[in-house]
Amino acid sequence: MSKTNRVLALALLMFATIVPLLAQEAGMAESMDSAASSYYLPSVRAAFGTFTYEYSDLPTPFSRWVQDRFLLASTGSKRVQLLNRNAAAALDPLLKASYGQFLQETSAEALLSGRFFIEGESVRVRFELTELSSGTLIGVGDWFVPLAAVPPYASVAPTSGTADRARELAHLSGSVPGGLKVSVSTDRGTGAAYRAGEYLSAIIGVTKDAYVRVYHVDGAGRIQLIWPNRFGGADGLVRTGAAIRLPPDDDARFSFLMEPPFGTEFIKAIASTTPFLEGQSDFSDLGTSARGTMTRGLAVLGSGSTKTEVAEAMASYYIGP
Repeated sequence: MSKTNRVLALALLMFATIVPLLAQEAGMAESMDSAASSYYLPSVRAAFGTFTYEYSDLPTPFSRWVQDRFLLASTGSKRVQLLNRNAAAALDPLLKASYGQFLQETSAEALLSGRFFIEGESVRVRFELTELSSGTLIGVGDWFVPLAAVPPYASVAPTSGTADRARELAHLSGSVPGGLKVSVSTDRGTGAAYRAGEYLSAIIGVTKDAYVRVYHVDGAGRIQLIWPNRFGGADGLVRTGAAIRLPPDDDARFSFLMEPPFGTEFIKAIASTTPFLEGQSDFSDLGTSARGTMTRGLAVLGSGSTKTEVAEAMASYYIGP
């Protein structure tokens, strides 16, 4: 093949790739406008929520790809201004206060989030616009992506190992029914997607004063206690209405840098109305037995005949290139 023919072939290939993407983004912009059509203002400023696979709440490589597509499409939207920022946890009543400054600085009014489903030869992305101040649904829309148009690196479904681990971690403590609830989220929400080199922070809140342990579970299932730790947290007491952020600020002596190996990881919080009976080493390998590790030291009874209330929560996130 001559040089001229090679250049022509490359140009045709680029044309065949770019034109469908442009058409898809135009369709996405129209869907976003339709979802916001009933909003009381002419336009809405929306931050990103999370995009997760079906009803698993699990992110995949497709999660970040679809966010990038929405960001590009928003430039053609007349009613939705999409901020390249994340605020998914702002809808959680226990964590909302942590986003006060963000909402004030950005004037974000809504959250764009969704789920995606493999349907035949396409991926259906069902997205929602939700008002941040009230949690009211503004509108919904669907975007269909041919599977053939999804890049090979943006796999849609989670691996079987990831799904199995999520099920294993879901319910560990045999929580005692009561008023205690705990919430945990990354700064991008539960089911977030990060790229290597970015930093993660976690946010934890409780409905009543409780002692909390926060664990990290990597892609191989290895468990580490990440809070309380040698840099702070003491006995892990978290006060009602005072969500904590890890690390607490930019000057903290520890941070969570996203780096390979790529895949889905988890943050798990266990809360108890009485102190844990046993200590654990921070930032060290505690094995892979989630139930044996994360429930170790939980008291069965509190003072007198009052039963200890236990609650748990989990957030997942994906690290990709």
